[in-house]
Amino acid sequence: MQSLRAMQLAEKEIIIKAPWGKLRGLTWGVKGNPPVFLCHGRMDACSGFRPLLQFLPRCFYYVAVDLPGNGRSDQLPCGVQLNAMDFVPTVKLVREHFNWKKFIYVGHSLGAMLGKFFNIAYPGHITRMVELDPVPAHMCCSQDVEGLRQWYYIHYHNYYEQYGKLNGGREPPKYTYDKALEMLMKARGLHKVAAEHVMDRVLAPAGDGLFRFTHDQRQKTFTCMPLTGDAYRAIYTATTTPTFSVLAQGSIDNGDYDQTSFVKDPACWPNGNYSVKIVEGGHDVHISHPERMAEDISQFLLKDVKAKI
Repeated sequence: MQSLRAMQLAEKEIIIKAPWGKLRGLTWGVKGNPPVFLCHGRMDACSGFRPLLQFLPRCFYYVAVDLPGNGRSDQLPCGVQLNAMDFVPTVKLVREHFNWKKFIYVGHSLGAMLGKFFNIAYPGHITRMVELDPVPAHMCCSQDVEGLRQWYYIHYHNYYEQYGKLNGGREPPKYTYDKALEMLMKARGLHKVAAEHVMDRVLAPAGDGLFRFTHDQRQKTFTCMPLTGDAYRAIYTATTTPTFSVLAQGSIDNGDYDQTSFVKDPACWPNGNYSVKIVEGGHDVHISHPERMAEDISQFLLKDVKAKI
């Protein structure tokens, strides 16, 4: 796996203390440079940003952590169902650990949502936001009796029906490295090299030369707030933070943005601070083909630096 670290920016491991345990992550670049925090999505790892970082400007200090229960970070206490809001304090912990007054935020999928809600809860810290395929369809819920019933059964009823399994009551499956790699490639549409970046942090030895995935199993029934597409539009488009979104054509083709079409249309953002680029590829295209978006992201990041000169 050493070849994966042959990058333009020096990579270092970090540990941040949290009330429930430890957050573990990676940094790239010089600490005194303007900070950029990168936040991965559900059941992922911070090492998935390596391919993209090879193309981004060297003048920033990049920080990424494994969210709780992902990669090498400790999971949140067992018991209750996990909600997206449970992960927002992770962003706050990282900001406080580095004592950042201002920073740029880059989020993929769930990570993009966490950035949105951190920005609402703690305004004034994020100067720019990059969102990588940010709005999965399962976020939206029709706000009538049937819609709320379905939301409850999918996210809470099913969770408590599998309570023991999802809270460590059953030994997780074990795989050979090659089998685990094959499963990850198939599940996420990644080529081998891209998948290996993620594998670097999501596997743990399980004895006899086998491995297990480290994800907190509760994330399989992970839930978001039961809001409609219109409600998300009202919340998201109200931001005054300059925002650049990269949407995967595969996600659009799958209908993932049918209820949140405002993400595809800058005209829906009244503050005139939103831009978007659609690229060929699936939900993890930033890992498999970062070159399709890297130049646009770089130019967007550098605007923040130029504004301070």
